[in-house]
Amino acid sequence: MTALKQRWILVAAFLLFLSFQGGASGAPAAEVAALDEYLEMVRQGNHSLQAGVRNAEAAYYGVLASVSYQRPSVALSGSVSYVSDQQAGAAHNRNAMTYNTSLGLTHRFDLSGEYTLDERQQILFYESQRAAFDNSVNLLFAAAEDTYWSAVLARENIALQKDVLRQRRENNRVIEEKYRQQLVPRLDLIRSEAQVVAAESLVTEAEAQYRNLLSGMTALTGGTEVVPVEEPLAVPDFDLGAGLEEALLSRPDVRAARLALERGKLVKKLAAKGTAPTLTGAIRWTPWSDPWNASTPQDGEIGASLTLNIPLADGSSTRYRTLNADRLAQAAEASLRSAENSAKQDLAIALNDWERASALEKDKKRQVERSDEELRITELMYNEGMGAQIDLINAQTENQRVRTDYLNAVKGMYAAIVEFRRAIGDYAPDEEGTWKEAAARYGKGTAVVNEMRTLKLKEKN
Repeated sequence: MTALKQRWILVAAFLLFLSFQGGASGAPAAEVAALDEYLEMVRQGNHSLQAGVRNAEAAYYGVLASVSYQRPSVALSGSVSYVSDQQAGAAHNRNAMTYNTSLGLTHRFDLSGEYTLDERQQILFYESQRAAFDNSVNLLFAAAEDTYWSAVLARENIALQKDVLRQRRENNRVIEEKYRQQLVPRLDLIRSEAQVVAAESLVTEAEAQYRNLLSGMTALTGGTEVVPVEEPLAVPDFDLGAGLEEALLSRPDVRAARLALERGKLVKKLAAKGTAPTLTGAIRWTPWSDPWNASTPQDGEIGASLTLNIPLADGSSTRYRTLNADRLAQAAEASLRSAENSAKQDLAIALNDWERASALEKDKKRQVERSDEELRITELMYNEGMGAQIDLINAQTENQRVRTDYLNAVKGMYAAIVEFRRAIGDYAPDEEGTWKEAAARYGKGTAVVNEMRTLKLKEKN
């Protein structure tokens, strides 16, 4: 090999090494996070949550825009026109141009209380929209915590399956040695090797499940790779002090249904005022007009008017709109009852799941202790030549099953806690969301005209 070829090989090897180093350094490392840190990452990065915040802000602006008709309107207008033959008495003024500008102020006065009703129902609509957003937050964070604990338990399952695989390989090593010494038949060796292959398959399956859960966590954070912090697995303890009353008060979907019912009643009252009289006032000033009498009011004059309109018949429009609003209010009431029933059912299921998982954890823990002792004795007897291999395989299989069942029982306890918190709306922002709170926020009848204050979504997490 020539010196030139050697130099080119060294250069190529060096570039290859740099490319590997660059790829390794460029790959983002997954962040290790505890539960609170992970939920904060979800709050900051989840795209559906950000979309919900923007939708809530848009609904707020919609409230402000919807009541703009209640405020006076001001308009500046100007016009120019061409008249080919203008007559003033006996004289003719051909090819005349006329100009005028005017400034007008118009306001519709509320004689029947429509403004207050409309403002309240618009605010309640926004509050129900925000309650629906709070419900999506409640569901999102419940799913995020459930995924977190599922990933923690999936990692524990990997450790368990690897420990089983280690035991199976050690047993297989002993059996191979006995087979070489012709102490056991070949059938024992085949069975032992099959047990090793089965354990390897379970490890592969557990690792794939863990990776899938990590992918789910990454999706919930908006793309940030994250893994749960490694710490000893603790059996959860949870005080189930909250009851049905608290669930019905704090669940955002129940709150949204209650707000929808309140709004439906207001909409019905508003629809019934369809034939109420209206009074419109207008003031108009013409600062400049040429000729002076080309507009009304004329040049330099101010005109004012009041227009009272009393509807006599509207083709039964008011009647049918009122009936429509009444049926919608009845539907909202039925929806509220349905939401309350769902809350009752969810809370009952969560409590039952907690009790079942707690009892299973205690039972499975005792089973694991007995199974470990049984496996230890069976292995000892088989190694001493006093037991059958089938007894050893059965003991290994049973030990693996009860250990897996124990992990599932612990996982069920975490899942029940998450479901209980979701059932009472514990993941949602802490908001009352009633008309009383909304009136305090906006100022009944006046503050909707104020500039929008910063939307603050408080979250317990």
